[in-house]
Amino acid sequence: MSKITSNKGLEALLFVGFAFAVWLAMRISNTEVTRQINLEVIALGGTVDGLWLEDSTQELNVIVEASGLNAVFMNRFNDRQIFFKADDFLRTSEMSAYLLNIDVQNILQEEYGREYRFNWSGDSLLFPSSALINKILPVTILSPENISLPENHRWIQRPTLEPDSIVCVGPKSLLMDFRPTITAPSYVWSGSNQKELSLDKLPRYITSQVNWIIISANEDAWTEVKQTVNLRYQNQNYPIDLWLSGPMSTLVNATEKLVDVEWRMEDQRLRVDIRSLSPGVEVLNYEPKYVLP
Repeated sequence: MSKITSNKGLEALLFVGFAFAVWLAMRISNTEVTRQINLEVIALGGTVDGLWLEDSTQELNVIVEASGLNAVFMNRFNDRQIFFKADDFLRTSEMSAYLLNIDVQNILQEEYGREYRFNWSGDSLLFPSSALINKILPVTILSPENISLPENHRWIQRPTLEPDSIVCVGPKSLLMDFRPTITAPSYVWSGSNQKELSLDKLPRYITSQVNWIIISANEDAWTEVKQTVNLRYQNQNYPIDLWLSGPMSTLVNATEKLVDVEWRMEDQRLRVDIRSLSPGVEVLNYEPKYVLP
């Protein structure tokens, strides 16, 4: 008898619990909540249709409506900062970036879910922006010491770049202190040569149509030689001994005149002046300095 009574008590308890659950579910399903909240909509900076948008924040006063179980979790709106990528939602005109009411709705529903209804009374939301600019910037060689010469060689023409400047496109604030670069590889230069190097990676939001830079230079073994030239005065030749320093290929295989011999009269003597005509060739000394005609 006691066992039957116990079973009936358990069934009654389960019935009450079930009835309460049904009542609670019906009550929740019929619940509707309306809440007014202030949101910070934060656009993450970037380039949008030729405009530059820095990270910027706009405040919104929004009415949120929810029903049923969603109404129970309205406290999720306590975190009221919403970040979105500018190029995903922003619209642009000639000189401004903005959101329409429908865009705000989409951002809020993407953040919180489409089961919530959002009511914002504004028509559009403007974000500060500026036009991208073109700027010609010089290219800099990083780690130039990586380019070395063979022993006893010197530069005839030091490394130069072509082009030595490029046009970069980007926000004015980023281009102000930016310098495009190439990084010199470890390389032993040989003779008159050219090498194509890729432009170092540009920062985000800065672009250029130039990707490759040509580096050119000329070097040679350095040597010293002695030569004799003639100073001609009044149909007479006067030999002048020269000591020259310069590129071996120029001094040894010279087919053109390396120096210019000039004179001027000083105290009844001819003063001899020697001037180098070839790049890299240096006149170390010459004798005599004066000639008696």
